[in-house]
Amino acid sequence: MFAGQFAGYWRDGKRVAMDRNAALPDRCFKCNEPADGYRRTVKLTHVPLGTEMMVGAIAYAFAKQARVDVGLCERHRRSRAINVALFSLAVLGLSIFVFTQVQATDVVLPLLATVGLIGGVIGLIYAAVGTRLARASQITDTHIWLKGAGEPFLASLPDAPAMSGGTLPTLGPTAIPADPAVAASVAFRDARNGAFAFLVGCIVTAGSYALLPGRYLIAWGAAIYGLIRLVRGVRAYISAPAEHRRMEHALLLVAIVGAGLFAGGWVVTSEVTTQTEANQLDSALTSAGEYQIQGATLFRDVMKRTDAWSDQDSADMRMVASLYGQAADALAASPAPVEYAWYRDGLVRNYREAVDIATLYSKLTSASNQGSFDSLAARWGTRVKDLNQLQARLDAKPTRSP
Repeated sequence: MFAGQFAGYWRDGKRVAMDRNAALPDRCFKCNEPADGYRRTVKLTHVPLGTEMMVGAIAYAFAKQARVDVGLCERHRRSRAINVALFSLAVLGLSIFVFTQVQATDVVLPLLATVGLIGGVIGLIYAAVGTRLARASQITDTHIWLKGAGEPFLASLPDAPAMSGGTLPTLGPTAIPADPAVAASVAFRDARNGAFAFLVGCIVTAGSYALLPGRYLIAWGAAIYGLIRLVRGVRAYISAPAEHRRMEHALLLVAIVGAGLFAGGWVVTSEVTTQTEANQLDSALTSAGEYQIQGATLFRDVMKRTDAWSDQDSADMRMVASLYGQAADALAASPAPVEYAWYRDGLVRNYREAVDIATLYSKLTSASNQGSFDSLAARWGTRVKDLNQLQARLDAKPTRSP
């Protein structure tokens, strides 16, 4: 039916055309140097541009898919890993710079969100296309057309086979049996990549939680995608024969997932602790606020009196000192989230100052000079001003939220 012996693959311009059941030669897909048996499985999905523009991402749910084992020489294995590592480090360094050096304000936060969105899209495009060894330009039920091969590899391929009746040649319906060692290696690689994606999601979440004031990012997408891919890879790896499974693979997966769980667990633990301390602080503020209101009200009543200073005034000032002392004690005994410790401590100092002023007032008599009264009144006014500034600082502080 076809002239000559059909190898299962051939050159089609800048593309590699191949039968779905064919195995590419044991040479590097980029430079045509010997691959020495090394294979990297590439998952291919193809959606025509017109269909993608009309239907969008939904088209990928119904797209044709395929897997191809691609050979790589030692040099291209290293160069690909270096490129991915450098890109990842650049993104990480930029993120740390933005988190630590850019002041988060109402103007800057939208800009950060926009930059993050654009950077995320670029990163996804690079991860999906830039680091992919091969891309499918066309997939049918029987054949695949690949882009991304180097010119030396393309030049080594045979010409297109002769066809009869416009039908492309095939190798037949029987697929080449999968090598158990290769299947185990592919499964481990899928599980490892999923574990790394999960780790990246957890690290991004923990990093933004630690560095971003008021608001942090939960990288749900990376974490969930990583877990799904991890579970699928582990299931496939477990199904491989025992002689092809290695203990170091299991230990590596445990270490990566453990690091992710540690980072994510730190965020969860910190949030639970912060929320618990915040609730306790709110309760203490409520209790202290009641004492403070009573003390402030009694202080104003005493200061409005027009008669000469009396023993009753001194007794009332002792009560004012007692009320502010109870307010300070209630706050000092309460834990507070780290980001609100300054507010609690500031209130305690302010209320202690009120205790000191009221105590000095209680020691005055009708024979005391006016200067003593004016000095204490000025101290009280300064204390009230400091209290208002403390409250204004609290009101301006952004609330932490995901």
